[in-house]
Amino acid sequence: MASKNLPSPETSFVARIRQLEERLFPDQLDDSDPTRMKSHGKYSWLYRPSHHIASGLLTQDDSAFLLVPGRRLLSVGSHPVFLEKILIEVGIPAENILVADVNPELSQAAASIPSVVFDMNEQWPDIGMFDLIIFPESLCIAIRDNMKDRVVPKDAGPHPTDALETELLTGILRQAIGRLRPGGIIRANGPMSHPKIVDAMKVQLQKEGFTVQIDYKRFLLTIRNLG
Repeated sequence: MASKNLPSPETSFVARIRQLEERLFPDQLDDSDPTRMKSHGKYSWLYRPSHHIASGLLTQDDSAFLLVPGRRLLSVGSHPVFLEKILIEVGIPAENILVADVNPELSQAAASIPSVVFDMNEQWPDIGMFDLIIFPESLCIAIRDNMKDRVVPKDAGPHPTDALETELLTGILRQAIGRLRPGGIIRANGPMSHPKIVDAMKVQLQKEGFTVQIDYKRFLLTIRNLG
């Protein structure tokens, strides 16, 4: 767990989240890995809510901000909604959260939390504007899965998938940025694309006129809407 390097208030928040997940999902936790939920089939990458919080995906300040009626969080690639159910437990109103995933079983998993089913790689539906958009270990997975289905020409050069990965990353983030309120933030955790892919994405978004601040770390991408 990465929380050892967090400021003290965030470390306390991670500890609180861990207590909640142990109470709410005792049979769903992976006993052999303190960062993971039990996983089945293609969901071998499911992480605990406390892992997401420790990674910086959502902070204690975010949680306090989202308590206010009318503020909105979009969680993309959120099935099976463990993290978002924890957020309800810390007091965030369910109506302030929208969970999204390509999995058609999302609404059943989400229960009282508003949900919408769509593929983040495709055209996003009209779902309104948000103060915070998060990708809980899902952006990297969506790009990886999409690239598996693409044919890259053999004569495309020494790094043949770079252009494709840049296109996919930019395409998803372009749609997310378009749904950010002024000052809104996007965060994605998990293994990020190579820095040169992120740099190419930045250049493309700038060419398209987006005014954003992008901060990149190996396991966390943050984008703030300056428009």
